[in-house]
Amino acid sequence: MISYVMQDKFFAEMMHDMVDFGHEISFSLRGGAGAYQPFSVQTEKIDTPEKQLQFTSGFWRMIEQGHVMAKLRFSALSGGDMNAHYLLHEMMHFYQDMHGLYLLPIHEQGVFPVLLDAKSDVIAILFCEAWAEVEAIRTSWALREKGNAHGWNGAIASPDWRDLARAYDNDLTNGVDEAKAAADTFHRWYTGKHRHFYEAHALNIHETNLARFQQGVADINQADLTQNFRVLELPMLVARLPKGGIPKFFHQIDWMDDTYNKVASPDILTRIQNLEQQYGVADNPNIQEIKCGAPPYLWHRLRSAAQESSEIPPH
Repeated sequence: MISYVMQDKFFAEMMHDMVDFGHEISFSLRGGAGAYQPFSVQTEKIDTPEKQLQFTSGFWRMIEQGHVMAKLRFSALSGGDMNAHYLLHEMMHFYQDMHGLYLLPIHEQGVFPVLLDAKSDVIAILFCEAWAEVEAIRTSWALREKGNAHGWNGAIASPDWRDLARAYDNDLTNGVDEAKAAADTFHRWYTGKHRHFYEAHALNIHETNLARFQQGVADINQADLTQNFRVLELPMLVARLPKGGIPKFFHQIDWMDDTYNKVASPDILTRIQNLEQQYGVADNPNIQEIKCGAPPYLWHRLRSAAQESSEIPPH
């Protein structure tokens, strides 16, 4: 699986990042179509420069000692081809996490953080899922054209993604520009039957984190927490990607289209409306105020800062 993804330049660089950060790949009978679990760091309240330095040095020690790793899990029953394809998908989640696209806030003890509201969390997670699968399909197809069909065969065998892969292949076979084919695949992802599963999954994650962030916060009044929620506008999420890192096909997507900004499942929408009645309706779009606490994001930021301040250029 690793030798397969290393044949693509973008994923080879990502694999080097995963190795430097620390990763663990496991297989189980319940691995499903692959899994990568984003999470945020928990720490004491960081309210002084001294505590910030202590946190930074402590975080580096955790990384160096292997206490924080990117964990990827796959099914032992899926076979090599499907798992090669799924590895591309799950590695994209590490890449997204590294650039803070899940916007998971750092969990400071006794502090209720600034975070995305429920609907925005669903929108962000669906964006990450759709993009991860489109990149897995694009890369599998490109590697097949170079003579290695493992990941592509896995995509075609996948009960979840075979229809998306075939539609992308048909577009290219019929002369559609690759960026247009990729943008259409991205849109098709949102119209698939799997959307309900991912909307439910995203809202479950939001509710779990919401309960966790409220633990240990004294005299908390849920109605007063509205000011802590932020509303996501997808162009702001895309803007978090590094310079030169925005895929060409993103320029062919209308980010204001309701397809990407609405919750499609009636039961999930009802649960979100219940949360809005409980916490209030957020209207603040300043997502830059969220203090992202994802370990890959913190590691990437600290490593970049260390490289910029070093007299020795990075290799």
